[in-house]
Amino acid sequence: MKKSRSLTRRILGTVLLLELIAATFLIAASVVYEWHSRLAAFDVMLHGRADTLLGAVGDAEDAADNVILDMSGLAISPQDLYMVRDDKSGILGQSKTVIPAQILSQVRASNHAVAANIYGHYYRILHVAGTRIVDPGDAGGGVRHTVTVFYAARTNHIWHEVIGAVRFYAIATVLLFSITTLLMIWLLRRDLAPLHQLATEAGKVSATNWVFQAPRAARETKELQPLAQAIESALGRLQRSFEQQRRLTSDAAHELKTDVAIAKSSLQLLAMRSRSTSEYERGLEVCLDDCTRLEHTVQQMLMLARAEHTDTSPNSDSKMNRCSLRTSIEASIHRMSSFAELRGVKIVFHPDADLTVGTDENDCTALFSNLLLNALQHSPAGTDVGIQMTATETSAHVTVQDHGEGIDPDDLPHIFEPFYRGDPSRSRESGGTGLGLAICKAICDKSGGVIHIDNLPDGGVKISVKLPGYHVQSSSTISRV
Repeated sequence: MKKSRSLTRRILGTVLLLELIAATFLIAASVVYEWHSRLAAFDVMLHGRADTLLGAVGDAEDAADNVILDMSGLAISPQDLYMVRDDKSGILGQSKTVIPAQILSQVRASNHAVAANIYGHYYRILHVAGTRIVDPGDAGGGVRHTVTVFYAARTNHIWHEVIGAVRFYAIATVLLFSITTLLMIWLLRRDLAPLHQLATEAGKVSATNWVFQAPRAARETKELQPLAQAIESALGRLQRSFEQQRRLTSDAAHELKTDVAIAKSSLQLLAMRSRSTSEYERGLEVCLDDCTRLEHTVQQMLMLARAEHTDTSPNSDSKMNRCSLRTSIEASIHRMSSFAELRGVKIVFHPDADLTVGTDENDCTALFSNLLLNALQHSPAGTDVGIQMTATETSAHVTVQDHGEGIDPDDLPHIFEPFYRGDPSRSRESGGTGLGLAICKAICDKSGGVIHIDNLPDGGVKISVKLPGYHVQSSSTISRV
């Protein structure tokens, strides 16, 4: 058995993972920002110190008009490296640790500070150049000296400062991460509470308890409203289906029990006393009629069960489940012709067009045979039963109309229920089982069609059937029986 997945954990894990990714990028960005900002400030400091050294270069007060580096009053860190050069006098001053010549060449070729590893330590080094004019008041305008200052300072403390800042960001992120996790757990539990309530209420539904009312919190939650409505609708349909199944089972048992009891009573009546051969023959004929009625009831029940079975296999829409609608109606008319003649009723068929419908031929014939039988049983002698068929490219419409007594309006909502006999005329003497219209409804539902029954204003009943179709063929023939 597979382990169940927690939706709360998945949501929480997804959000926390996104937060972790965001926090990682934030810390990485903070490292880059802190390093560059502090490095820029460090370069400004280097420029300041180099400019200070450049400002300490002055007149040597000698006959050669040289310049000197006056270090008095300057506070130079013993870890810093520097060199001051004059284009005429050479090196004016430098730190105890001499800056390597190759590094000086690299710095001289660059217009900005350069990172360098000097004797195992990381430095940031730059150079600035300036001009000093000795005795500018002389006739020649004085002696011009070009002074270059190289200054380097260690960058170790920059990394320590960056690491300290990043540590602060990391601690703040962890604290925020923890607070967010606890807050999200609380919020998820609170926001998913309507879903748990909905599941609890749905779990209370059973075969004996169909009462279901979605919790108010679920009905007021936009995302849960469709689910709550779908559950209510599905349970309503299931309840009606179970009730119909119970009623069908009860009615079927009653019908079969009645038929069996009649057959048994006929046999018991024959066995009560000695009878003549002719009496026994008549008794056996009665028993045979009773068995025939019982067999007919069972056949109708089997037909209803088969019609209510919807085939959802890939081949359910194959050509084997299609038939000509006109051919099926004409077969039904032929099947009912003898009964119509016995009743003194004409069947008038108006086929406007032919259509291939997505219904099994036997089912289609049974559908209209039952409709015709129902109409003929309730039609007075000398009247007619009209069948009108029209078709479009996608559907067929068939109406069966009689001129009988109509149906009580109170019975119309239940007319398609199995074994329903609201109309007293639908008695056992008529030969009906109360399953004919239920079979018609099941065949239409199975085919994706619809069926309606309405009373006509002038008396009689009009049954309307709509079936999905595939192909239309024109026809204008009127058939009469």
